[in-house]
Amino acid sequence: MFDGMNRSLMLRLGFAFSLIAALALFGIVTSVIIAETLRGEATAINRAGALRMQTYMISTELLERRVESAEARKLRIVSALDRFEARYLGEALTRIVPRGTSEPARQVYDKVGHTWEHRIRPGVVAALDQPPDAEQLGPLRQEMDAFVVLIDDLVRHLEQKTESKVQLLRFTQGMSLFLTLVVIFITMYFVRTEVLQPLRALLRAAEAVRRRDFGWRIRHTGDDELGQLGATFNLMARDLSQTYEDLETRVREKTGALERSNRSLELMYRSLMHLHDASLADASYSRTLRELERFLGLGAGSVCVVEPDGRKGFRMATSDTAPGSGPVFCTLESCQNCLDDGRTRLNRPRSSADTGRVLSVPLRDGDRIHGLLRMQVPDGVNLEPWQIQLAEGVAQHLGTAIGRQHRADQLNRLALLEERATIARELHDSLAQALTYMKIQVSRLQGMLKTPGREFQMESTLRDLRKGLNSAYGELRELLTTFRIRMDEQGLNRVLEATVREFADRGELSIRLHNRVADGQIGVNEEIHVLQIVREALSNVIKHSGAHAATVGLDTLPDGRIRVMIEDDGRGMPEPAGKHGHYGLTIMRERARNLDGELEILPRSGGGTIVAVLFEPAALAAAHTEPLNENTTDEPIRLPKARSQS
Repeated sequence: MFDGMNRSLMLRLGFAFSLIAALALFGIVTSVIIAETLRGEATAINRAGALRMQTYMISTELLERRVESAEARKLRIVSALDRFEARYLGEALTRIVPRGTSEPARQVYDKVGHTWEHRIRPGVVAALDQPPDAEQLGPLRQEMDAFVVLIDDLVRHLEQKTESKVQLLRFTQGMSLFLTLVVIFITMYFVRTEVLQPLRALLRAAEAVRRRDFGWRIRHTGDDELGQLGATFNLMARDLSQTYEDLETRVREKTGALERSNRSLELMYRSLMHLHDASLADASYSRTLRELERFLGLGAGSVCVVEPDGRKGFRMATSDTAPGSGPVFCTLESCQNCLDDGRTRLNRPRSSADTGRVLSVPLRDGDRIHGLLRMQVPDGVNLEPWQIQLAEGVAQHLGTAIGRQHRADQLNRLALLEERATIARELHDSLAQALTYMKIQVSRLQGMLKTPGREFQMESTLRDLRKGLNSAYGELRELLTTFRIRMDEQGLNRVLEATVREFADRGELSIRLHNRVADGQIGVNEEIHVLQIVREALSNVIKHSGAHAATVGLDTLPDGRIRVMIEDDGRGMPEPAGKHGHYGLTIMRERARNLDGELEILPRSGGGTIVAVLFEPAALAAAHTEPLNENTTDEPIRLPKARSQS
């Protein structure tokens, strides 16, 4: 058992705690036992003291003179004698009096009983027939005083017996506490020397290992748990020291690779930042080449861009800042030989003026190759895989940037052609008709000049011609105003708001705009047609209607078609649309036809005119798999209910 305790801290600690618990239990049990023996002793001492008081009462009754009969006096004293005997023989007193005859308390108790039985009680009974005379009862009173002293001696022995038990309880408690403290002190000393100190040593060793100091060793290497842990820790430290030396070498290698990766990512990020939205003539390409050259430790590089057929190309950028001093990488008439199968190659240039090799990486954008990234590799330099991968990554960014710029240039060309077509169409829809009208008037005027006496008709024709010139001039101003508007930047809603403000200020009337068509929902050409229809309608409102208020509304119908409505509260249209002098309505119809829509001019309930255009956006029509007239039904233009003039 003791050998097992020497090998186990838990057993030793368990034994110490068990000993502490046993001492505590011993103290508790002894306290309970002694307390149980003390139960009732205080009552017994009180009863013994009451015997003394009862003796005094009997003595007093004998000497007391009362106006009563002798028989009553006798009964009263006999009753007092009985009460004394009842207290003396009561269980509360006899229970705590020792049983052994050798006990002093027992001897005094028996002596009190013997004295009472043979001297006090017979003397009192004999005095019952005598008158209460102090002189005659003097001897009896002396005996009773001596009896009281004997009772006092009994009380004193009982108190000593109780006090001895209390002293035993104190001793037991004190000894238990002392032994418990001794065991606790020994346990604390054991914990300090056998547990805390080894644990502190383990913590210091762990801290040293955390600081990568694997030379720390633990001295406590006994047979107990902490000793085995210390021995294991020392073995682990030796193994860690060896392992860490190996790891440091591997970490240095990995750190170098990670640093290269981080720098590669940084270079890739910077190249993206440089090449974003860069033009083909931008210096960002040369800056990217110089950064790649410094990072890879290679020679000068260049970016060659070729045509789609691969026969022609040009050097777009180079990392060499000196004009004309760049390396001559190619002397071929065609670029197709360099592109070959579109793979990365490392070969020697055909020019004998250069030394070293050339790394050629295709500039890819999807499936298309826009050119080559070529960099000089000095003799004696062996390219590692990560260098080739980085060059290919940068080449991918260069190819993407070049492809994006090509696509942007193509879109710009298409936008320019579309804008020119729009201008031509606008000139045809507005000025061409006005000029045609004036040409007809000039022809009429020439015919009138040949016929004498038609001066009145000539004046009328001249007035019409002047009116046509003014109208053409107005159309030109409207057209110039329209083309000055940057529809691609402002959007349809902003342009409509500006138009409404312009005509409201020009005609001094209230114009409200209700636009429920989002920007980009219709194409730019469609926006121009809608804007021109709105401007032409508002111009007619100002010139001819005499209105006080007008409303411009754009809505999207459930089937995706767009409805444009311009209404006013003016005098309406007294003459049919399309009559001579109302070619503006013809222009609006022509624009509606260009939108593949229809134009309706209707009277407004309560006075005024409604101009309504219904058309399907080109994007929606292109999304249909069948012709428009097969997918949709002819739906009449939905006009709002008539509103009274506000």
